[in-house]
Amino acid sequence: MIKTSLFAAATLLVAGPAVAQTAPSPVPATNFAELAPIDPQRLAASKQVIDQVWPLGTYQRIMHAVMDQMVNGTMASMYDMPIDDFAKGLKTNTPDKATGKTLRQALAEEDPYFEERMRRSMKVMTDEMTAMMNEVEPDVRVALANAYARRFTVAQLDDLHTFFQTPTGQIYAHESMMLMMGPDMMKAMQAFAPKMIQRMPAIIAKVEAATKDLPPPKRKKAS
Repeated sequence: MIKTSLFAAATLLVAGPAVAQTAPSPVPATNFAELAPIDPQRLAASKQVIDQVWPLGTYQRIMHAVMDQMVNGTMASMYDMPIDDFAKGLKTNTPDKATGKTLRQALAEEDPYFEERMRRSMKVMTDEMTAMMNEVEPDVRVALANAYARRFTVAQLDDLHTFFQTPTGQIYAHESMMLMMGPDMMKAMQAFAPKMIQRMPAIIAKVEAATKDLPPPKRKKAS
């Protein structure tokens, strides 16, 4: 059904950019199990910086900023897409295809309450995802401290810590993770949904071409 496809696409569009934009740059490594031990002095210095730039509760701020700002704009841009473009992009066969209707019109005919239903559904998802992110946040802070310790020297970390103690630094440290979730960035991200859906057939074709020489997966015999 269209609603199912829309819901799946909405979840991907909202969660994907949020994670991508807020994740720190990883340290190049081919085998994470072989990462070298971290110098204790660098780790101690990095923990001070992480306390400033990623205090507990940051994920909750990010999640609500994403859902409150990005969902409304991104979903609105999706709703105004022609239904045939949406169906073509997601390979969804519907009787409304190629009728000239927008996704909003088609969904409203199927369910007059679809926008309110989606709003409530996304709120539940936001709350549940936020709860999950809060659970893993302590581990994320440890990982960030490790990453900063590997990337920066003690002197550099001390410079960051000193800067983040200044009035300007305190504001930057508090807002740095949120800047990517601000209204200006969210406005720019609104163009992502239509482009992704429009390019999906070409992407799928490239995936099929890249894997065409592989044997097909084994299928379980019906019992």
